Amino acid sequence: MIITQKDLVQIHSGALAEQFVGQEFLAYADFFREEKLFFWEREKQTSSAEVDYIITIGQHIIPVEVKAGAHGHLKSLMQFMQEKKSKLGIRISQRPLSYTNGVLSIPFYMISQIPRLTKEFLS
Repeated sequence: MIITQKDLVQIHSGALAEQFVGQEFLAYADFFREEKLFFWEREKQTSSAEVDYIITIGQHIIPVEVKAGAHGHLKSLMQFMQEKKSKLGIRISQRPLSYTNGVLSIPFYMISQIPRLTKEFLS
């Protein structure tokens, strides 16, 4: 039973992190447009790949994977980038700001800076 667990935040940290990022995306969106959140799920029956969010910056479509901790695999993000030929993917997590193999890692507190941070990678 979930109520008997000692730390509910730790049990649901992934879902809470995704919810936080979604709310941040909506908060920083254009006030005069009705923004929506999008995700990607691979449609093949033998695959269960999914990316938490798909955002647009200019004319670029960028996959975003949210990780509650500092570690975690990015298999679905990399699969999306390969299939859709994306220049850039974003991981939002507790990791410090970094760029490796086409993936820009952004800490939670820098979500509002995504458009500025991605400019040089998308030009």
